[in-house]
Formats: sequence, structure tokens, C-alpha cells
Amino acid sequence: MAGLRGRRVADLMDRDCATVESFLNLQHFVDEYLLRTGRRCFIVVQNNNLVGLITPHEVKSVDRDRWAQTSVQSAMRPLAQLRTVAPETSAVEALELMSREDINQVPVIANGHLEGIFSRGEVLRFVQTRIELRED
Repeated sequence: MAGLRGRRVADLMDRDCATVESFLNLQHFVDEYLLRTGRRCFIVVQNNNLVGLITPHEVKSVDRDRWAQTSVQSAMRPLAQLRTVAPETSAVEALELMSREDINQVPVIANGHLEGIFSRGEVLRFVQTRIELRED
């Protein structure tokens, strides 16, 4: 955690957020988005507006035989239920929130707009890179 002190969420967040349309069915989402890209977190949009977030966790909550009939919107976590952070939030504070809430990522919102995603994966990549740079 020492390498994270003084770092803000904006320093570590993924600014290239993968998005998916809310009207897609889960089978299409799994086949064309989850499996093809290897990404685990998608921002759900409707008319270019952020409406929620979907991960494998939400997909698994729907019986597989219902995936073709279930929309991404029906399975996603709506924006109102998401924990969010601001870009200037300290990275340590955001990690503590994620730990407390048992979540792996949080949307980063500024002035009502999605700026990126802060995730445990991004933090691990950052720490791994710092370790690699020290071992020369």
C-alpha cells in the first residue's frame, strides 16, 4: 500500500471503459463481449447514457437457460445501486471502500460523467509494474 499513498483514483483508473448496450440479451453479451474480449466489467449504456454496470457476477445470477430471453438491463446493477468515486479520491480510500463493500471495481464519476473505472486489477498492475522497475 505504500506505493499507493499520495495516488489518486485518476492516476490508476482505466479510462478506456468497455460499454455494452442495455438492450442486448445476455447470451449475445457473454458470447460477443465477455468471452471475446476477456474483460470482466462493462458499463451499460442506453441512448449514450450510463445506466449501470455488468460483470460475470450479475450474469451468473440468471439461469443459463434464460440468457437468450434476458436483457443486459435486466441483469445489470443499476447506476443508483453502484458505489462511485470521484477522480480526486485517494486510491487508498477507494480500495478501502471496495474492500468494505466487497466489490472489485467502482465507476469514477465527475460532473455526472463517467471518467473511468477504478478496479483492483488496475491497482495490481500498478503495484506489479512498480515492483518490476525496482528489481533491475
